[in-house]
Amino acid sequence: MQRSSRSRAPFDPPPASSPRQPPAGRLERGRAAEALVRQELERRGWAVLGANVRAGGGELDLCALAGGVLHVIEVRSRVGGHAGHPLESVGPAKRRRLARTVAVALAEGRLPRQCEVRYDVATVVWPETGSAPRVEVFEGAFDALDLW
Repeated sequence: MQRSSRSRAPFDPPPASSPRQPPAGRLERGRAAEALVRQELERRGWAVLGANVRAGGGELDLCALAGGVLHVIEVRSRVGGHAGHPLESVGPAKRRRLARTVAVALAEGRLPRQCEVRYDVATVVWPETGSAPRVEVFEGAFDALDLW
């Protein structure tokens, strides 16, 4: 029996919102953060292959190719700095889930197989003052081999 998936298409843009003001809802804020990160990756010349790629019960926020490397990007966001840096929220369990999801996506042919895979974390922090959000991409944030 197949499960139906009601996710948006990989290249659908998120709902329009002011880049200086984070959307109110968590889901909308996540989509807006993914859109900002996608813009940053494209600005760097990376080829974004997909967004919200589902495989093996997991989901990959963004997948991109750059310099022959497949980048799997986990996107995290925060409003203000009171809850710590968003990078801190990607713990060992989440990292293992990402690695398992990538393994399934590669086995199913959803991602290119002849590439080195790098696990990155991108963060978006919306300041409480209403100034522009800060987008950072941490390349090679963790290594799948260190997870087991």
